[in-house]
Amino acid sequence: MVTIKDVARHAGVSVTTVSRVLNNSQHPINPETRERVLAAIKELGFYPNAMARSLQLNETKTIGLILPDIANPYYPGIVRGVEDVAHEKGYTVILCNTDRSRERTKEYLRVLREKRVDGVIFTGGGAVEDASREHFFEQGSVATVVIGRHKADLPAVQVDNVRAAREAVEHLLRLGHRRIATVTGPAVSTTARDRLEGYRLAMEAEGAGIESGWVIEGDFEFNSGYQAVGRLPLSGPRKITAIFAHNDLMAIGVIKALQERGIKVPEDVAVVGFDNTPLASFITPALSTVAVPVYDLGVTAMRVLAELLAGREVPPVTTLATHLEVRESSILK
Repeated sequence: MVTIKDVARHAGVSVTTVSRVLNNSQHPINPETRERVLAAIKELGFYPNAMARSLQLNETKTIGLILPDIANPYYPGIVRGVEDVAHEKGYTVILCNTDRSRERTKEYLRVLREKRVDGVIFTGGGAVEDASREHFFEQGSVATVVIGRHKADLPAVQVDNVRAAREAVEHLLRLGHRRIATVTGPAVSTTARDRLEGYRLAMEAEGAGIESGWVIEGDFEFNSGYQAVGRLPLSGPRKITAIFAHNDLMAIGVIKALQERGIKVPEDVAVVGFDNTPLASFITPALSTVAVPVYDLGVTAMRVLAELLAGREVPPVTTLATHLEVRESSILK
């Protein structure tokens, strides 16, 4: 294995000089000497010891990105945004998919500690709550940014889920719907709680009561939306005429289940989702949904984290705008 001493010997310089070249030191180095060192590195196939360098500089140039479900089409856009900025700034991203498991989250936190990552980005307040239970934020200074709302004293990048959900339900109310059901995310999710609050606020402001059985808890997965339809009143005088699902996957499951029952969307039941994932515009009918700037969430979170790592102050909360993308699942065109 080629060492830094081998490079120094081959180039006819000191180990200190090789180290300065490798670290782009501000110490003045003769251009010819620098070229000789770089040539020796190339000829010998030398790769610096990343661990030794991290111990010397007290940084690893790696960050952890904790996700609840990489299979959900909402998250790849966030990952892309984080990685694009991380690459630009010289960081490597360690992707941690927890499947919403506390045990997996706990294990990933341990691994990230052991690997001495410079910072961590959490997606969702649920993972932050798990990390708090593990005293992750009390065990040393790991720069941390959260995508989503949370209770910890950490910088957040988020959208206003309450307002966005309220706008989605108001859209249905303006179309004349009053019997509107909702399929929520899991109760432990801060995102789901906020979107449910937006639904309630819209219904209450319009004077539309919410009957028992109109609020069905899902898990942000396709099947929970599909199964929720079987629990909703779809016939008789008390039947619902619209459904607001807390994400696109569940909304697509809802549409599939309605169509299998011979219920037309939107003629019989209108459907609105949330996130505007790539699938939303390709299904039939195309899904009306709240458009979330997922790529920009990732970009912004990584930029905020980079500012923290540089020792600069960052805003406690950065809120990005959403908008309602109206398509054929809620209104005939």
